Amino acid sequence: MSGLKDIYLKGFTFEKYLGIASQDELEKLEELYKNVVVSDEFVNKIKIIDKKVHILASVETWCPFARIFLTTLRKINEIKPIFDLSLITYGRGVSELAGYLKIDEDDFVVPTAVFLDEKFSKLRVFNGFPEKYHKENTLDTIDATRNYLKGKSVNDILEDILMVF
Repeated sequence: MSGLKDIYLKGFTFEKYLGIASQDELEKLEELYKNVVVSDEFVNKIKIIDKKVHILASVETWCPFARIFLTTLRKINEIKPIFDLSLITYGRGVSELAGYLKIDEDDFVVPTAVFLDEKFSKLRVFNGFPEKYHKENTLDTIDATRNYLKGKSVNDILEDILMVF
């Protein structure tokens, strides 16, 4: 599926993402980074992973859901660099990525990330937040959403992301 590879190769790095973020957004990212703690259980799971996966993610610096997703990926890669990340904007996500993932424009959110194998074939999609949240309406209260966005549900994000392995 060369289309996903082409989009991936045209994306930008996490460092560029940080470079386009406002000072306020950077402060929120730093606060999240301090608050997100990966449990020993997940550290051990990450350490035994023996392959790398490409991630193509549609994100925006203003989106708190994208910030928690990217912070979680950053923490994982600090434990063991298992993800190669390429980022695109929401606009490019809607115009270029949504069709490949068969997501209607009205349902396309940031972050939407597609996990790709070494041949750039789709392994899994992360659409906004962990899959189980879509089924359970887990973020149906203001407090639940706030806690999620503060990094207090990082184990759920980790569990969802690591299902790719």
